[in-house]
Amino acid sequence: MRIFEYKNLNNLSFDVAKSIFNFYSYYIKKQNFFTLVLAGGNTPKLLYQILSSQYYSRIDWSKVYIFFGDERYVPVNNDYSNYKMAYENLISKINIPEENIFRIKTEITPIEKCAEDYEKLILNFFKEKNMDISFDLILLGMGNDGHTASIFPDTAISDNKYIDYVFPKNANPNVPRITFTYKTINNSKNVIFLINGEKKTKLLKELLKGKDYPAGKVIPKENLLFFISKN
Repeated sequence: MRIFEYKNLNNLSFDVAKSIFNFYSYYIKKQNFFTLVLAGGNTPKLLYQILSSQYYSRIDWSKVYIFFGDERYVPVNNDYSNYKMAYENLISKINIPEENIFRIKTEITPIEKCAEDYEKLILNFFKEKNMDISFDLILLGMGNDGHTASIFPDTAISDNKYIDYVFPKNANPNVPRITFTYKTINNSKNVIFLINGEKKTKLLKELLKGKDYPAGKVIPKENLLFFISKN
C-alpha cells in the first residue's frame, strides 16, 4: 500500500493520469491489452478530461477495455449516471471502439436482471481471453461514510457473485445501485483510490488505524494506491 498526498485535485489528477499510463504501458507489453475500471462521482472528472486530451494519442485506445465498478440504477441520460459522466468527459473524446466499452445496461429490468447481465458480460470477456477474472486496474472513490463502489456500510453484499445490486438507505442520490463486489475488486491486480476533500482524508486516517469501513476491505493482488487531496 502506498499513499500520495497533494495540495489540490488538479495536481492529484495529473499524477493519477501518469500512473494509469504506466499501468497501461506495462500490461500492453505483457498481454497486449489493458482492462480499466472507471469510478463515478465528481472526483474523477478532471482525470478523465486529462486522459482524453493529454493521453489521446499516447494510449492506443483500441487495446483498452473500459468497465464500470458501479452504476446508479437510472437511465443512461440521467445526470446521476456514472456512464454519462464518463462518456461526456472521456469516452466520447477518445478513439475507442464501441465494443471495448462495457457499460452497465440500466435499461434492463428488473434490477436483478441488470446485475446478472453485467456479470455475464464480465464472465464472457475473461473467458474469451482465457484468463481468470482479474482486472488490471480499478479506480475507486470513497464516500463520506466510507463506502466504495456501491458497497455501503450496513448494506449486505454478496460474497459469491461478481456483481450485485443494492438498495442503500443513506446513499446520495438515494437510488438503487449495481456494483462490483469484494470478490471482483479483491481479485483485481491493482486499485487506485481517488480521495478528495478534508472530511474524506480524515476518514482515511481512521480507516488506516483500523476503523471498519467498506473501503478498508479492499485488498487487491498487487498494488493498492491512495491518491489524496484535502482541496
